[in-house]
Amino acid sequence: MNEEMIGMLVLGLLTVGFVWLAVKAIKRSAERKKELYGEDQAPAATSEPEPVVESAPEPEPEPVVESAPEPEPEPAPVVESAPEPEPEPAPVVESAPEIPAEDARLKAGMKRTNASFMGKLASIFSRKGDVDDDIMDELEDLMLTADVGVRLAMEMVDDLRDRVAAKELKSGDEVRSALREHIEKALEKSTTDEDALKKNPNGSKVILFVGVNGVGKTTSIGKIASLLKSRGHSVVMGAGDTFRAAAVDQLKVWGERTDCKVITGEEGADPASVIFNTVRHGCEVEADFILADTAGRLHTKSDLMEELKKVGRAAGKSLDGAPHEIWLVVDGTTGQNAVLQARQFNEALGLTGVILTKLDGTAKGGVVIGISNELAIPVRFVGVGEQADDLRPFHATSFVNGLFESSAA
Repeated sequence: MNEEMIGMLVLGLLTVGFVWLAVKAIKRSAERKKELYGEDQAPAATSEPEPVVESAPEPEPEPVVESAPEPEPEPAPVVESAPEPEPEPAPVVESAPEIPAEDARLKAGMKRTNASFMGKLASIFSRKGDVDDDIMDELEDLMLTADVGVRLAMEMVDDLRDRVAAKELKSGDEVRSALREHIEKALEKSTTDEDALKKNPNGSKVILFVGVNGVGKTTSIGKIASLLKSRGHSVVMGAGDTFRAAAVDQLKVWGERTDCKVITGEEGADPASVIFNTVRHGCEVEADFILADTAGRLHTKSDLMEELKKVGRAAGKSLDGAPHEIWLVVDGTTGQNAVLQARQFNEALGLTGVILTKLDGTAKGGVVIGISNELAIPVRFVGVGEQADDLRPFHATSFVNGLFESSAA
């Protein structure tokens, strides 16, 4: 290597060494300044500000299309349910008063009938020996005098004759028992389990009372009003017997006794108008029962049955369906005449019941059997005395027991 190249190499090394030393000096100077003034107060190296790059303008936000607010669901209309009707109380079914197995008052009132009928019957069968034709003839006479009725008496006795002839019945006791069965069967036609004074569930119940004068019709109405009041019913009575002032006064007395309103008219007024007003008033005050009296004797030119039909029509004009009951009142002491009256009144008016009065004063109680068998009309009540409670609901078993009591020969 020549000297010239060695000299250039040395010069290059020296130059590099100086540059290294200069750089190191500068670094040390900078470190000292940093130590002296702190990093925060060190003069910032001037540098050209970086060019601010303008950011592209942000695109305007797309207009927010406000969606229509979802309509709040309308509350379902509150359908006011019709208030549940309060359950209607079950209609009170009025039960018929329990009839005792024995009605002592009814049996006591039949003493005269019992004494006559059973006294003779005991006499007939007190003889020793077999039952013969003579005994059966006497039995037939007894049944006729008891006012059982000719046809019924003959039917019963003929049947008993045949059974005696066939040796089916041999003793007096057997014939008496067979006779009792016949009478019980005859009374079945008028026996009903329905209470004669059952309340009408649809309103007032109108009962029309008919019958000839002197049978105890007005008194029976008063006694029935007393019975109804004792059961807690409200009652209105109508004095339709306008041709007899005594009948009107008598009904007024019963009205005071029983605290019942009595509708009257002028003396001699049209009975139909009185009953019309009676029914109308009874409906207005919502009476449970309306008891209507009628005339038993009218002017000689008036026909009793036609007048009674007119009264019935008047009641129907005042209240649809009235009268609901038509009861005939007959005197038990009149015997077969009572049966005749019942037949005539039934043909004209259509009776729904019979009241037999004065049974305690007669030996002809067999008329009950005749009416029941021949007309098949229920016997509603029988009168066995003067007191209000002596008008007894008819009870066939008690009647037969009263008739045959003390029947042992």
